[in-house]
Amino acid sequence: MGKRHHRQRPHRAAGRTSLSRFAAWQQGALAFTTWWLAALAVSALLPAMSANMPISPLWLANSLAYGTILAIGLKPVPYFAAAALSWNLARGDAPLDIVVGTGTFLLLMLFVAGFSRWLERHVERDQARRLLRVPIIAILSASLFTLLGVWQFASGLPAPELAIGLWLSEATSVLLFTPLARQWLLHGIRSWVPPSGESRSLRPLLAWCLLAIVVLVAIAEIPALPRAFSDWLLYLGLVLPILAVYLLPVGLPRLVVPLFVLAWTTVHLELFTDAKGVLDETAMLQGQMVLFTAALIGFLSIEAVHSYHRANRRLEQASRRDGLTGLYNDLGMTERLAHKATDERYALIGIQVPDIDDLATLTGLDEVHALERDIADTLRATVPVRQGLGARLQPGLFALLVPHGEARAELIEALRQAFQRSERGGSLANARLGLRMALVERVENADARHLTSILLMACTRAGQQENERFYRHHGAPDHLIEAHRETLRWAGRLRDALAGDTRNGGFELFVQPILDRQQPKLARAEVLLRWRQPNGELLGAGAFLPVAENFGLMPRVDAWVVSNALAEVSTHPGGERLTELAINLSGDSLASAGLVSALSQYLTQYGWPAERLCLEITESMVIHDVQVARENVRALHALGARLAIDDFGTGQASFAYLQDYPVQELKIDGRFIQHIATPGFDREVVRATCAIAEYLGARVVAEFVETPVQVEALYQLGVHCLQGFGIAHPIPLMAYLEGVQAGLTMVESAATRLQRAE
Repeated sequence: MGKRHHRQRPHRAAGRTSLSRFAAWQQGALAFTTWWLAALAVSALLPAMSANMPISPLWLANSLAYGTILAIGLKPVPYFAAAALSWNLARGDAPLDIVVGTGTFLLLMLFVAGFSRWLERHVERDQARRLLRVPIIAILSASLFTLLGVWQFASGLPAPELAIGLWLSEATSVLLFTPLARQWLLHGIRSWVPPSGESRSLRPLLAWCLLAIVVLVAIAEIPALPRAFSDWLLYLGLVLPILAVYLLPVGLPRLVVPLFVLAWTTVHLELFTDAKGVLDETAMLQGQMVLFTAALIGFLSIEAVHSYHRANRRLEQASRRDGLTGLYNDLGMTERLAHKATDERYALIGIQVPDIDDLATLTGLDEVHALERDIADTLRATVPVRQGLGARLQPGLFALLVPHGEARAELIEALRQAFQRSERGGSLANARLGLRMALVERVENADARHLTSILLMACTRAGQQENERFYRHHGAPDHLIEAHRETLRWAGRLRDALAGDTRNGGFELFVQPILDRQQPKLARAEVLLRWRQPNGELLGAGAFLPVAENFGLMPRVDAWVVSNALAEVSTHPGGERLTELAINLSGDSLASAGLVSALSQYLTQYGWPAERLCLEITESMVIHDVQVARENVRALHALGARLAIDDFGTGQASFAYLQDYPVQELKIDGRFIQHIATPGFDREVVRATCAIAEYLGARVVAEFVETPVQVEALYQLGVHCLQGFGIAHPIPLMAYLEGVQAGLTMVESAATRLQRAE
């Protein structure tokens, strides 16, 4: 009905399920029969309040019809109208009374459907809709049928007590039995049964039923009780609906409260009817007022508790759903996997946007959120709901859990092609850093607690792949977990080393000389960082610097390198012959507000000229605060330090760096040097870089130079500064200074190779 199809999809689905086994005509016959049975039962159980106004104290049939329409729509309206028409005919009413009575009932049913649809469209809060829907239907139905009863009264105007009693009976019936019918059709009988395993729910139910019986028996014996006790006994029944709501399972009060009021009504009729069968209308009116109050209290209490539980369910569902994408979050995915059968095997697919925080800094949080929503939409469009379970475990990290048999290469390829189409189409164009994908071929419910860690490590390995940015993990997920734990241990070792504790290993400074073919006697070198294990094993920077980057330790590492390198070269005699010392800076350090003051302090402290210091920044690194970095570089340039762009040509900001920063040196990445001897793209990149450097007045350094053929090709292109294993291997800083002090440039072996190349 209206917007209800969208807002309440699960409930409508439940309603359809309970009636789906019946054909349309069978549903109509069921509606017709139910109305008649309700009318017959009430007529037999509850006699009319007056011979001249044949209306029972409660009239369930119409109320059940309203609840049915609220649950399943307009389809049963003709059958309910036919049931009312046939009932009036069978009762022998006058033709005009039949037409007016049936027409009024038909109009009320149409109003119920239209009003419910209007509420769904115009009232946003579910609690407000629930509190407005049934009471307004009750007021309108009671008012119309009261007017109809007064008009049909056989001997003039009825007594006010009868008219008011009629209104109260109709309103009470709607308040109690309309929600009952709606709940039964939408949720079935299971909504009245305590959850399995909750044996404690049976005791409160038995206690409540026993108390209800005691109260009804006491009310029936009011004439024999002292007046002081009987005056307030009727109102004792008002407590029972409240007790039912707060003691019994959520769905059960919707059933037991109407049954209790129905039983209470029969007690009233018996109580207020004398031996001759004459009803005391005044006493019955007072009883009707009490019953109406009980019905209203019960309705409001039930709706309040239902709204509370619905809000709790929504909060619980929201706690397991990602608010940005609508996918499961870490908790939701973990619980779903944990509740899978222990013998089921699944595969886990991960999609990661690398450096999501840096991307948010560069492009803005709104752009990143739009990107993540596009990724979620791509997942939904590519993988059917029945085939996979999607989640956003944390910003930039998505997971897809699929049955092990369906984790085929076709699914991975479909996802990759979908993301490529999205990138070409522009929806994922802002990512620019390249999505990482990983496949963990086997996960079980025991791995639920570590899903995020598993995927983080797998996607990290995907980022280490040169071309595809895809990693396939064949082993047990425990291996990835252990790798994650090792990363945490590395973070602890780094923090200990930075604090001066080297029991678990420590930093060592190495350098790699740089040869200038035009001035081969100049001593220039780049500082490299290594890690010395307690067993003496030496590890390269790739083993620990990624950990330092992930844990935000790079500014401290950079400060350690600068301080210790300047301390050694400034105090060693060989440092006086060192023409230039190059030190790498991370993006975090470059964007640090205290960089210039700290570096100036080191230079002053160790007496090292700024002109003999070259700071290298890697072009592909992400700088968090570009404005601060730009100001820092200009201040360092004014201080006299030189600036070099490392790995030039590998990132996406080559020309922006040249435009923003005063650069004195471009270092060409080794991937363009490997095939430099063969005419092609790599050689043209180097040629273009040389042309740009000449325009800027900067020198060019070729990295990863290994063979004489490469040296010759670079010489022909105008590259005179060379660095790599073909020139000199990295050596400890102190050994290098010793050699420089002895008058060596540490590249004599390379010079011999150069002479042969020439």
